[in-house]
Amino acid sequence: MSGNERFGTKANRFYPVRHGDPPEMAFFEKARPRAGEQRVAITLGPLTIALQGLDAPLAASVRARYGPYASDAAGADLSVDVTRDTAAYFIEPPQEPEFNAVWIACDGSRIRYAGYALAGWLDPQRGQGAVVLGTGTHEPEIQALENYVRCAVAWCAAERGGALVHGAAAVRNGKAYLFFGESGAGKSTLAEVNRRAVIVSDDLSLLLPREGGGLDLVGSPFRGTYEGGAPVLGRFPLAAAFRIVKAPEAEVTPAPRAVVFGQLVGNLTFVAEAFGPRPDLFASVERAFTSVPLFHLAFRKDDSYWDAIDAAGL
Repeated sequence: MSGNERFGTKANRFYPVRHGDPPEMAFFEKARPRAGEQRVAITLGPLTIALQGLDAPLAASVRARYGPYASDAAGADLSVDVTRDTAAYFIEPPQEPEFNAVWIACDGSRIRYAGYALAGWLDPQRGQGAVVLGTGTHEPEIQALENYVRCAVAWCAAERGGALVHGAAAVRNGKAYLFFGESGAGKSTLAEVNRRAVIVSDDLSLLLPREGGGLDLVGSPFRGTYEGGAPVLGRFPLAAAFRIVKAPEAEVTPAPRAVVFGQLVGNLTFVAEAFGPRPDLFASVERAFTSVPLFHLAFRKDDSYWDAIDAAGL
């Protein structure tokens, strides 16, 4: 067995996959029982993802998790069948706590996915997908399903010319603002000290193309640690995007657009790694942000950053 392969023991029923590689499509072609008979639609502005084949407890968990975004609406942009398998894990859980492992492989328009106890695939162009739930309990089923849904939203957005960005977002005076950066850059802090705008998320922000050009921030449930205010519904024109950095004083500073855009691309969660096999997606994201002002934003631990944004005329 090569060092690039990880196989669990038969007793633990780990599904054998190459390190970093989800199951091949042959795995998903096997007939499996649906988890149940219920269906829940998750609607984020113009994008709807339907999970079908849920059992009653999981359907209730989905409705509770997604709140006003969950409904029984008919029709969907992506319909996902949910089944169960006897495999415990698709990725062996770590001995110590860590970020959730997610493995993604891009086969053209089709994406294969693996988490600890969930494997799946989706094809946004065909509007179809599937999820196989394992029996492992390392993470709750709703959390495992949530990670897949986030991946699905990211790819559906990318195929439409939008993006799911690892960034905070806020709406002020009818306009949306995006604040992005790596973990630890201060997205949650920026959201927490805000007193002048409505925070949509401090973790993942959904952007979709607006008719006539530009991007809209779309309300979504993908918050991180921020718990203030009600969930935000609707869509708002994106006025500017900022790469954030903590500093003694708040200031909006110009930077070469290519530099800021490159930093933004690094925060396109679930999708950026596939720009090699899918250069059309990179070109699509580049076009989408053409009309969006990009800056660096220095901020301190208060919401004086809004004064800096106002001073910059944004």
